[in-house]
Amino acid sequence: MAGNTPRGIRKRVNGAGQPRYQVRYLVRDPTSASGWVETSATFPTLREAKAFKAERDNEAALGARRFDPRLGRIPLSRIWDQYSASKKPAVSAKTWSGYTQHWQLRIAPQFGHIPVDEIRRADVQQFVDALTVGAWAKVSTLRLLRSILEVAREDGRIHRNPACGVSAGRIPQRERHRYLSAPEVAALAAACKDQGEIVTILAYTGLRWSELVGLRVGDIDLATRRLHVRRAAPEVEGRIIIGPPKTRAAKRTVPLPQIVLDALTPRIGGRQPDEPAITSPNGALLRSNNWRRHAHWSQALGTTKLAPLTIHDLRHTYASLARKSGADLRYVQKTMGHSTPTVTANIYSDLYSDELDQVATSLDRLHATETVNTTITGQEPDKTNQP
Repeated sequence: MAGNTPRGIRKRVNGAGQPRYQVRYLVRDPTSASGWVETSATFPTLREAKAFKAERDNEAALGARRFDPRLGRIPLSRIWDQYSASKKPAVSAKTWSGYTQHWQLRIAPQFGHIPVDEIRRADVQQFVDALTVGAWAKVSTLRLLRSILEVAREDGRIHRNPACGVSAGRIPQRERHRYLSAPEVAALAAACKDQGEIVTILAYTGLRWSELVGLRVGDIDLATRRLHVRRAAPEVEGRIIIGPPKTRAAKRTVPLPQIVLDALTPRIGGRQPDEPAITSPNGALLRSNNWRRHAHWSQALGTTKLAPLTIHDLRHTYASLARKSGADLRYVQKTMGHSTPTVTANIYSDLYSDELDQVATSLDRLHATETVNTTITGQEPDKTNQP
């Protein structure tokens, strides 16, 4: 029997006198000096050992030798630390705060202590199904877990991401956006009294609240009628954190209509370029809750009969007003800071539904025109005389 054992497979006998077949092979190990380490796998039959060795030989021939399986023994919490180091600087403080909550409240208690190579797809699916949170929070939690496990897969700690193929259920359809007309914007601004200029600025620029708070006097060029979005100041866990805009596309230039120029001119006149452009009545950075209180937001919505309405609905209103003014999709995308026109079209598909009617009308016109032309000319295909 021993003479029939192929090269690279070693026959051994365990304590019970049963034969065992050991395959020794090289695996990649980034922690070793050479980048390689020898390891082994033992099988109860020669047939299994031969099959395993053939797979390793094929991997070696293709230059795709597997990583050391010991690399998968570290807990998911270690992968989270690695993920955090690379991901945190790349996203906004508000986005990272959301990631941290998903990790600390849901993922870490379930998987943080478990070695990554022991996490199975069925475990992830069961975890997601048992979450008692809203649909979007469930989707976000799964996406984060999938991203963390992908770091482990790319490092060779696991061969397949167990979160791939896991479903978070049906994603709920987003509610239809609330849009104000120009007269409604004017009425709401008037109802907010001395804070009404904020309503006008948001509705006619499409700025996010954090972008409004992050504006500096130097970001506004009254002569060229341009506003430059260079930073954002979101409120994260009770603190206003000034940093880059939400995405790269959010760093943009917005043209200013006269109504916004009239609102901004008295606010920034005679002030230094590095000072905040829009401040609270006492000169501090704006906080949304404080501003709603100063503007008597709830009372203003009741007076104008516009409730329910959020501050972010004023950003949606900008998309609607720009569309009504004749702006095409690409203009709206650029001024609102979306990455592509497709993103804008998906978010505001209801604003562009009239284009579907235009397609139908154009097809009717094409059909009528070609039908009439055929009738008038009376042309028929040439007929070939057969002998």
